[in-house]
Parts: sequence; C-alpha cells; structure tokens
Amino acid sequence: MRRTKILGKKKYPEEVEIGFRKRIAQIKYANGSTDLRQIKSLHFEKLREKRYLGKYFIRINKAYRIIFIIAKEERLEVMQIEEINNHYS
Repeated sequence: MRRTKILGKKKYPEEVEIGFRKRIAQIKYANGSTDLRQIKSLHFEKLREKRYLGKYFIRINKAYRIIFIIAKEERLEVMQIEEINNHYS
C-alpha cells in the first residue's frame, strides 16, 4: 500500500485511519452485506434516525463509524460510503 504524506492537521486520529483501512479490506473481501452482518465486531446495523433513513453503519471503533448506503444493481450490491462519523460528538 502506497502512503502519501499530507501536510497540516489530520482530520481523524491515526487509530481511526487504521481502523478505517481495516474495515474497507473487510468490505472488499466480503461477498455482500450478508457476510458483513456475520462479523459481530462490525455491529452492522440500519440507522433509525430520520436524517439517516435508508443508511447503514459499521463501527470503526467504539466512537467512530462508517455510514453508507447499499444499492442493488442486478445481482450486485454496491456499498457507497457517505461519511465517517464520531457517534458521540
């Protein structure tokens, strides 16, 4: 994996960046959302808040989560990341 040095203040703590890359790898190698639901540490859930209708999340760590939508195209599921969210801020 190629690393790029970015100048300035980081938007997220390093442990969040590492966790994000780990979650993306898990998404990449899953055969769909059903596989991801089986990984208990992800806490894969549908969001219930009004502003997040139709969106799902998985945990990066206890505070941060990846919010995404799932679009179905024929036999494919496409997961589109909407945001990385600090759940407790």
